[in-house]
Amino acid sequence: MIYVGCDPGLEGAWAAITPEGLTLRVMPVVAMGKRRQLDEQRIVQWLMQFPPNATRVFIEAVGARPRQGVVAMFSFGTGWGLVRGICAGLGFSYELVRPQEWQGLMLKGQPPGSEYLVASRLWPHAEWRASERCAKHHDGLVDAALLAEYGRRRSS
Repeated sequence: MIYVGCDPGLEGAWAAITPEGLTLRVMPVVAMGKRRQLDEQRIVQWLMQFPPNATRVFIEAVGARPRQGVVAMFSFGTGWGLVRGICAGLGFSYELVRPQEWQGLMLKGQPPGSEYLVASRLWPHAEWRASERCAKHHDGLVDAALLAEYGRRRSS
């Protein structure tokens, strides 16, 4: 079985736990004028490397945050729906997981903000930066990997 985790925002990412190990992918985005949006074609291409009948997708179920602008919230909601639609259209079964659920299992006994520490212990050789030019880890990659591991543990 393959377990895929998705942090669906523009700064999000995808992660897949396969028999060969962990695969990470920063959320592909494309510029649309002054704004950015998810790149549907690249998301489809990435997901198509996995067989739908042997893959479970776990998408973070997130909502509006205080003081988040209307345009930003609309853009985020559009991307979140797009991710769900792509998964459904390609025949992937998916589950929406609240952050409190996956963090409760994956970060149990750890101090707040320890996502990167937990992920780097689980996969010490993974590259957590979005690119070689980045100085720090990419939160979306970390969250997506932990979501995939949450799904693997729940399904075992």
